[in-house]
Amino acid sequence: APSSGLTPSTALQVIQAADTRGGDLYGVFLKTVIDKLDHQAPGGPREAVPRPLRANPVTVRYYKVVQHRTEVYDIVTRAFHRKPDWEELPHGMGPANVWNLLWTWGSPKIDFSRLLTWQKVNHFPENKHLTRKDYLKRCCDRYTRMQGRAGDAFRICPATFVLPKDYVAFIEAYGDLNEQNEVLKKDGQPPVPNLWIMKPAVSSRGRGIQVISDIGQVTYGEATVIQQYIPNPLTLDGYKFDLRLYVLVTSFQPLEAFLYLEGFARIATVKYTTDVSSVGNKLVHLTNSSIQRHNQEAVAQSGDAERARDGLVGGTKINLATLRKRLERTAPVSWEVIWGRIQEVILKSLCMGNDHIPYQSNAFEIFGYDLLIDSDYKAWLIEINASPSMAQEHLLDEQVKQALIDETIDLVDPISFDRGALAKVLQRRQRGSKDARPPREGEGAPRSSTQQTNIDVHAILQGHRPRQYGEMPAKMGRFERLAPGKVWDSVLRARKAL
Repeated sequence: APSSGLTPSTALQVIQAADTRGGDLYGVFLKTVIDKLDHQAPGGPREAVPRPLRANPVTVRYYKVVQHRTEVYDIVTRAFHRKPDWEELPHGMGPANVWNLLWTWGSPKIDFSRLLTWQKVNHFPENKHLTRKDYLKRCCDRYTRMQGRAGDAFRICPATFVLPKDYVAFIEAYGDLNEQNEVLKKDGQPPVPNLWIMKPAVSSRGRGIQVISDIGQVTYGEATVIQQYIPNPLTLDGYKFDLRLYVLVTSFQPLEAFLYLEGFARIATVKYTTDVSSVGNKLVHLTNSSIQRHNQEAVAQSGDAERARDGLVGGTKINLATLRKRLERTAPVSWEVIWGRIQEVILKSLCMGNDHIPYQSNAFEIFGYDLLIDSDYKAWLIEINASPSMAQEHLLDEQVKQALIDETIDLVDPISFDRGALAKVLQRRQRGSKDARPPREGEGAPRSSTQQTNIDVHAILQGHRPRQYGEMPAKMGRFERLAPGKVWDSVLRARKAL
């Protein structure tokens, strides 16, 4: 039967999403179908298209990618070209909103309320609560405000202040640490370096970032985040490193999230030290690839064959598999323990954001997580990026990032739909009230609203059923599901204790 596998709520959501948009949407889709059929018909218009269509334009899955970011356009279109059932939405062929998936760089300039439930966009509205440094700080504060174990459980970020609002609080924290160091000195113990990282609240890729040790160095002309420097980072052969991981979120409220099993360790090119004379040397303290690339030749000239080989493949980055092997040589803690702590930090941050980012059936997003492991093997969240770099400057970038995009598309798997069937349904529903009449003798009772809706949905979605929350995707690739799951359940229990 047409309704098999479709719940009434699913069916109603699909049709009502289209029907409540009114006649404009019907006109858009009907014109699109007619335009595409005209291009197929003998003697029809012969307008040039960028790429020959390989599939039925009424049912093919279309993607649209932002073109002003070359590295994004290249990597995403390359992924789609490998998939036989996808076509790039041709320019100049009917309305532009008949795509199945839209991939943008920044916040998409679209009205989500006008989308159909099966259309997918690669950003969540309100994602700034995770990806803006000042908003993330605010989310963390709400959870860590409570004293004791409950608040400590969510203390996943270094002490952070937003200037100018928190300037007085920062001065107090800076002074307190100096006083603590005086006590340590009297007791014959080494002091804790009073170092801080200062960066604009909305910057990325290392722009405007600096390490400071003197309060006189604090200047700002815009919203600025100042974060306590973690003085005891775990190092690789004496070099500081941090992690860039990728988290795919397919739903907020309720949360559904997947962690990619590959990523990068970003390594500094000058050996680590907290000596005061090194404070101004970003090559010691900041692992951003955009900063370290300026000293990349130091890797090749280090005399270390292993590092030189790393440099040829990944510049100043290595992948997680290589990192794991290196840590297993010396680390007293297993990789599984470290990975488990990373998962917990990621889920706690998503728990904080889940309070502020509303449910949006059309959205998914790849978040770039920057984390640091300290010498006690504790994982710290540094920041979260909404549009992590997709540049492919080295072979390792292509190996990790291209696979990430390929497998993200497979996991999200935007559903195909029949534009012709949709146009017919909307047309019938528009004129339905005008044609309404009692059944004639012998016709029998008319179909119920739910029955008709299920039949319509079956026709539009060609018998397919959208994946429901909690169901495992058909293709997981190298993703592992974080939420829902056991660790997520434990985070929710910790949240209830606040």
